[in-house]
Amino acid sequence: MIWFNLKKLERLLIQNKITESISYQYLLVFLVLITLSTNAPETDFSHYGWEISYIILELLITIVGTYLVFKVNSDGENRDFLKRYFSLSFVNGLRLVIFYLVLRLIFKIIMFVIPLDLWHSVNDFLGEDAGEFFFDIIFSLIFYWLLMSSFKRYPVG
Repeated sequence: MIWFNLKKLERLLIQNKITESISYQYLLVFLVLITLSTNAPETDFSHYGWEISYIILELLITIVGTYLVFKVNSDGENRDFLKRYFSLSFVNGLRLVIFYLVLRLIFKIIMFVIPLDLWHSVNDFLGEDAGEFFFDIIFSLIFYWLLMSSFKRYPVG
């Protein structure tokens, strides 16, 4: 199972060297992560409207993003969609989560070291809910863009 090397995974998919067993491993890890994430603490928006908006937007992004990825696969060889989807989404997602965490850490460090008056200004301007909301939505959009790029870049051959 490949964890980080996207190019290698894409190449193995092109060469049809990803077995059903490897696909099963990606599916199993994916389902475990989904199960764990559903039991994780919820995003704590201060207003109920932020939560409803977030859920609706994430659902739309997931539906449209998955459809577009499926369409890209259909326009290509139209083969091995699930094998490609689970493996490529796992590696792209893992890389994006690490980038996301590093970016959030950098943001927290910057917010910690800036003067208190400037911190209040930035925090009031962005708003705690709006900043988290848009940050998460943008990363969801980036995830599907990266996934579509992988599907387009390396069609099954």
